[in-house]
Amino acid sequence: MADWLPGTREGQLNMAKVWVSTLKSKASAWGVPPEEENALTSATAEGDQILQAARSADRTPIITTECQRLFGKMTEKMRFIKDRYFKKPPLQDEDFTALLLNPPNPVRTRRGIPKAQMTAQIGRSGAAMLILIYKYAEGTEGLADPHTDIRRQVRYGLLPPPGTARIGKELDKIPEEPEELPIVFATKRRKDILNFDPADSGKTAFFAIRLENGNGEYGPWCPMFHAIIP
Repeated sequence: MADWLPGTREGQLNMAKVWVSTLKSKASAWGVPPEEENALTSATAEGDQILQAARSADRTPIITTECQRLFGKMTEKMRFIKDRYFKKPPLQDEDFTALLLNPPNPVRTRRGIPKAQMTAQIGRSGAAMLILIYKYAEGTEGLADPHTDIRRQVRYGLLPPPGTARIGKELDKIPEEPEELPIVFATKRRKDILNFDPADSGKTAFFAIRLENGNGEYGPWCPMFHAIIP
């Protein structure tokens, strides 16, 4: 797992065992209730037992599935205890170290301005519906920084077919700049489903996307792209 949990089952089990041992003397002082301590102890024992079975010559697909389930149960309990009880005093730096965790860093890392360009592949799955499947624009993947590029700003606008009257915020010509697109939203999803009014079928939707960091600073717009609403 790409966070504070070790990336292997052995590492996760070892950390859980360290927590169980440490909580025997620290649970009361840290405000961890006995039922939570007992739940972690039980889940760790189950994880230890199933991992031994998964390593044995008698391993079966059922054991593999059960190993995944029990380790999910154990790590979920670890996440709960960490989020509920380890984020406030009286834990000191040495306590975090004893728990195999990095002590909190009080200095906030400034987010850089995004450099990559975000665009989207258009998908269709029904009438008056478009799916935006986000991806980095070709040639900018190497500029991506997951610690900087935290969400996407999407702008879009609808252009009616020639000879059709405009309604509301619809475009009256093919846009030349992203700022001409009247509708905007922010997203952290990997894809978004846009449901349009049935009357919008046949209209052209123009899109532009850029990345935004936690300071409200934006990266470059991707080239505008468009699709006809089915």
